[in-house]
Amino acid sequence: MEEQHPYRVVGILVGAHGLQGWVRVKLLSDFPARLTQPGRRWIRPLQSGASASGSVSPIPMDLEAGHYLPTKDLYRVKLTQIPDRTAAEQWIGSEILVLGQDRPILAEEEYYLPDLIGMTVVHQQGRQPIGTVVGLITAGDDVLEVKAGNDKVALIPFVKALVPLVDMESRCLVVDPPPGLLEAFLDWDPPSD
Repeated sequence: MEEQHPYRVVGILVGAHGLQGWVRVKLLSDFPARLTQPGRRWIRPLQSGASASGSVSPIPMDLEAGHYLPTKDLYRVKLTQIPDRTAAEQWIGSEILVLGQDRPILAEEEYYLPDLIGMTVVHQQGRQPIGTVVGLITAGDDVLEVKAGNDKVALIPFVKALVPLVDMESRCLVVDPPPGLLEAFLDWDPPSD
């Protein structure tokens, strides 16, 4: 699948740790190795330097080491280009990025949730079009925000029982919602048997 963005956010710097330039990072990825495995990362400052489009060019940095701090639910990370606490404090609020194409390979029936945005949603019965995935809610079970042609939005839990088929090649999700779910959100008439 073609990447929509050249970078993916994997964490956010939330504080300095000690005097040697270590930073505390909140993981925003399902892959902790992105904050523990040495290698190239990019840092996108959020405070200043934004272009007219509002984005900031990422700055390449090298991750030397990182490990999990279970008592804080954060990671302690050492980036070569951040030599001391003063420098670390200047990066608080910045995002840690990896290249979009450097994504771990997923098992069958596993998906990167952002890849679902923009997919067409059809009903399992008769393949009647329902709408398009316009957003995601990630809390407990993931929930798809599906916008219908009438601009109303349905919330559909992204679980196998309700979304039995995800076809990444054709960019289509097949849903089998319980009676009343779509009708409650979309003024939608279910397909007849």
